[in-house]
Amino acid sequence: MSGHEAAGSRIQSADDRRGASHGLGRIVIGLFWIAAALFLFTSVSDYMHFPTEPIGPRLVSVLAAVGYVVGAIALTHNGRRMRMIGWTAVGFELAGAFITGMVGIGVDDIGAIRSVWGNFGAQYLYVPLILPIIGLGWLWWSNPRRIVEISEILDR
Repeated sequence: MSGHEAAGSRIQSADDRRGASHGLGRIVIGLFWIAAALFLFTSVSDYMHFPTEPIGPRLVSVLAAVGYVVGAIALTHNGRRMRMIGWTAVGFELAGAFITGMVGIGVDDIGAIRSVWGNFGAQYLYVPLILPIIGLGWLWWSNPRRIVEISEILDR
């Protein structure tokens, strides 16, 4: 056996032996996928079927729906890079719903066009405002680094 083969035999494979998530994690991920599908369908449908409406709110609604798809993908794949994308996408959704809602206060015609973020997401039962808060909470709660730190404190 050559030196190269002996060195190669000591290298272990990098298998991910963690089990699948259960419970709350799957519920949060499922909620994001359902919201992403609903928002994407309604925003693209509104974009196509109401060409006489102003284009700005329709494009913002499509952008918000795409953000939910990205957030759902990032929450589903629990890698380090995907967690960073998840923090960004879900934070973007919360900021978008909040800022758009704040800008729309006192504007009478804001509810005339269906939008994911309009009126803090009132046309979607405030799901666009509440779901990102749940998603950010889940990202914080399920952070592997935080879980290891808590485990190390408990082992002491």
